[in-house]
Amino acid sequence: MNAIRDFFSRILQTILFWWVKVEENRYHTNIDALKQAPKIIYVLEHKSLSDALVLDKQCRSLGLPSIFARQDYLGKGNAQPLLTVKQGRTLFGRRPDVIIGRIQEIINYLASHPDQDVLLVPAALYWGRAAENNTNPIKAIFSSNWTMVGHFKKVLTVVLNGRNTFFELNDPVSLRHLLADDIESNVAARKVARILRVHFRRMRAAVIGPDMSHKRLLLARVLNSDYVNRAIDSHSVEQNIPRAKAQKISRKHAHAIAADVSSTAIRFMSAVLSWVWNKLYHGIRMNGIEEVRELARENAVVYAPCHRSHIDYLLMSYLLYHNGLSVPHIAAGENINMPVVGRLLRRCGAFYIRRRFGGEKLYTAVFHEYLHAVLTRGFPVEYFVEGGRSRTGRMLRPATGILSMTVVSHLRDHKKPIVIVPVYIGYEKVFEASSYQGELQGKKKKKENLFDLAKTVKKLNNNGKVSVNFGEAIHINKMLDQQQPGWRNDHYELDSKPEWLSDFVGELAFQLAANINSAAALNPINLVATAMLATPRRAIDGRLLDRHLNMLVDIQQFQPYGSRVSFPEGQSKEWIEYAERMESLSHVSQPLGDIYGLNSRNTVAMSYYRNNIQHLYMIPALVVALVAPSNGITKCELESVFIHLYPHIRNELFLRPSVGEAKNSIDDWLQYFSSKGLLSKKGDKWFAIDRSLSSRLDLDMLVNIVLPALERFYIGLSTLVRIGSNKCSPEDLEKQSQLMAQRLSLLNGLDAPEFFDKTLFRRFIESMKKEGEIDIDGEGFIEFGENLGELIADAVKMLPAEVVYNIAQAADFPDK
Repeated sequence: MNAIRDFFSRILQTILFWWVKVEENRYHTNIDALKQAPKIIYVLEHKSLSDALVLDKQCRSLGLPSIFARQDYLGKGNAQPLLTVKQGRTLFGRRPDVIIGRIQEIINYLASHPDQDVLLVPAALYWGRAAENNTNPIKAIFSSNWTMVGHFKKVLTVVLNGRNTFFELNDPVSLRHLLADDIESNVAARKVARILRVHFRRMRAAVIGPDMSHKRLLLARVLNSDYVNRAIDSHSVEQNIPRAKAQKISRKHAHAIAADVSSTAIRFMSAVLSWVWNKLYHGIRMNGIEEVRELARENAVVYAPCHRSHIDYLLMSYLLYHNGLSVPHIAAGENINMPVVGRLLRRCGAFYIRRRFGGEKLYTAVFHEYLHAVLTRGFPVEYFVEGGRSRTGRMLRPATGILSMTVVSHLRDHKKPIVIVPVYIGYEKVFEASSYQGELQGKKKKKENLFDLAKTVKKLNNNGKVSVNFGEAIHINKMLDQQQPGWRNDHYELDSKPEWLSDFVGELAFQLAANINSAAALNPINLVATAMLATPRRAIDGRLLDRHLNMLVDIQQFQPYGSRVSFPEGQSKEWIEYAERMESLSHVSQPLGDIYGLNSRNTVAMSYYRNNIQHLYMIPALVVALVAPSNGITKCELESVFIHLYPHIRNELFLRPSVGEAKNSIDDWLQYFSSKGLLSKKGDKWFAIDRSLSSRLDLDMLVNIVLPALERFYIGLSTLVRIGSNKCSPEDLEKQSQLMAQRLSLLNGLDAPEFFDKTLFRRFIESMKKEGEIDIDGEGFIEFGENLGELIADAVKMLPAEVVYNIAQAADFPDK
């Protein structure tokens, strides 16, 4: 009988797989361990011959037991190793709960065989990945959404969606471990059945997403909400227009915002992007996706990537889709809503947001309510917290508007908790690099259009690899519990936000930026950029460059900035050769040794990639910078200066370690650099290695990493002191400091527009205010006391005399 059954199953599989195509296999479990397991039982969500045939073929291709091979695993000689959670409907519409009886048989077997165990292996199988909207009614009905019943419907499902079949083996569950002491309980079988149902429901939500077959109902919910209706009434009165016209405007806003997801569009873009990535990049490296998969099963997930390039939009959706996760709704700027491209992106999950709301209350209300509806229904959401692409490669100050909306949505309805997942995206070459340099040098940003985008992409080649690292997730529930105990007891409305919301969102924004930075990816290009830009004349002996690269990696291995920081493959010599092939580094062969350098064009471009990882080295570099120029410094003196300067560097670069944590690491770094021969201790004082030794160049390289931040800090302080207290506004100080930084850059012969980026001086002013060093008086001018003198003295201790002189002359600051 087994042979006959197997023969017919193979024939049916052959027929089925003439049409059916299973997506790239994902086995998030240890297949080798499953092969060794004495007894395994597969679990499917639905009882279906076509599902069973697909499961059987995939398992046999992995060398796992066939589901049609009857086994003696329950003391029976003809038992099929398969359970199905849902049995299908009877003529009268009821679902017979057969699974409980099957599970009870297995439990009885385990009870009589205490030395044995059975592994349950859930298999997720979906015919069609997207829960469609109402614009595609046929496929919406027959995709693997939330109502797949009936033989006729199943046949149509396979025909319509068989080319887009998703299959995934999940981690096995030990039935004996699951039941523990309840193995003889009469409710044990029901417990197991309930756990399996919950598992498949969560898997479905993570892979497919919530049901979208009623998009009109979602928008109706938005437009009929009390908040939007109050905004409509208010707009009608303020603009002196009929309420019907105000309603029409609100509907126009809603349709301009809303995504219109289509699985057909997603599959089309998936195919296109698979070709694009192979053409543009040498590969995509990804870390941390497994944790995200677990989070997506029980939470409303908000993906918050850093924003480096327009490619980010497509890259995130592509990776999530190809790793078995639902494509998120992506907040995209209206500048992306170009003809053709804008509509296609909307069909792939983009919802459009104005860069500025301009105080338009009706638009704000509609957008706020739309975001709330999307989150509370469990759709994954993605937005770029920086608000725009970083032109310098550093993390920009997060825009708190959409973060605030997310928190308020959570306060209003937290049945499905919101979890924010930071994502670090690192490129070895950004295709917008030349336009970024122009904008930093003062050129006006050019408006995007389809033809310019196509021409730019056509020119792309030799772009290296891309790294995508998922950082430590932020659970809004837990953060609220820590900072606002009792928040669950209050009632929240959009018109009356809690007083503490602004401070909470500010802290959330900083933590999010810091968590993104904590998941940075080291790669050959940013490592070479960091080492090369820390050399005085942007030229270096090949052996010294090799040594610098090894030190940069060794520092992160000794005390990683974050557990999610990723490292490049290969060795330092290979990285140098790779950077040369990428045209990021020039090479001159010379009898006494190879010399590597950067030309003026590469210097500006490489500063972008250096800035991607500069924050990882700030703490050890600051420790070395405090010791290097001194004639000996005690640990106590070092800590005193460190805690004055570190908060401002932390605020500028969104460093995760607190002042206390950074201070506590000082001793570790002193011992580390001492073991490397770069620092030494005599008595109670620390000294830098003598300049006559070649290893001093390693130490100088580290000092030069932190030096630009210290120079900007000194520029801001000296400019403020020159102008005087209560005499300039923050905007004036920002402008004057930028001009001085630009002058210093020219005097030092540096073509580095990112050095005098005005946003850095804006952040300096915010940091000074946050740390209580300055205040804003009633007329909007900056007020400060004599304490700035101590900060200036600390900064001067670490700066080269030439830099101090140039800044002092430019600021007309007394040279003491």
